[in-house]
Amino acid sequence: MPLDPQNEAFPEGGVLLSKSGRCEVLSVTEKRLAGELLLWEKRLLARDLIGAIGPVIEKILREAGLSARLRKIVSVRITRGVREYGSCNIPRANEAECRLAFSGHLFFAGNAAALIDVVAHELLHACLPSREGHGEKFHRGMALLNEALGLHIEVYSEKTAIRQSEALYRYKVVCAACGNQFYYLRAGAVVKHPSRYRCAKCGKNAFKVCRISTAGNEKNGT
Repeated sequence: MPLDPQNEAFPEGGVLLSKSGRCEVLSVTEKRLAGELLLWEKRLLARDLIGAIGPVIEKILREAGLSARLRKIVSVRITRGVREYGSCNIPRANEAECRLAFSGHLFFAGNAAALIDVVAHELLHACLPSREGHGEKFHRGMALLNEALGLHIEVYSEKTAIRQSEALYRYKVVCAACGNQFYYLRAGAVVKHPSRYRCAKCGKNAFKVCRISTAGNEKNGT
């Protein structure tokens, strides 16, 4: 009987410290991303990735004098976010704990490397002082982990990190002059008053707004 990809485990130990270990983590992640994952399968994969790479990240940061230890992760949540790929919430009442969340749109076939980078990004936050944000220690830790583990952690991930689909948005704004397109979840100022704005690409004032229905069809607006 073939192995269920969802039951395939990550190797233990300092797996990311060697090139072969990194390849194995990437391979297991990619296998488990095959097909459409249910919500609980995404959460399980996120938890397993945290368990595989968290101790290594903690060790490297501690040896560099950037962190004492990885906070206790009390929950891992999967969100519907399309702008925020991940988050690390550290409650003021107990800064020894944190709650991690990841966009469900990160979990698709071929996106293993980007998913690992986002998980590592949030684990870096989980190791640093609660109000560090993307400050000096974060940048030092990010550079250190990227070099030591062959990762590509960024302060802000590229849009390609999540599955880009019009179905994730409610509005599409198109420049009629050059075809430049923008997608929005909410009806902000550009959606409500497109005539007040100029295209950053061609400089023309020619925006048209289309409402994207839940079926993925467009309805012309302004």
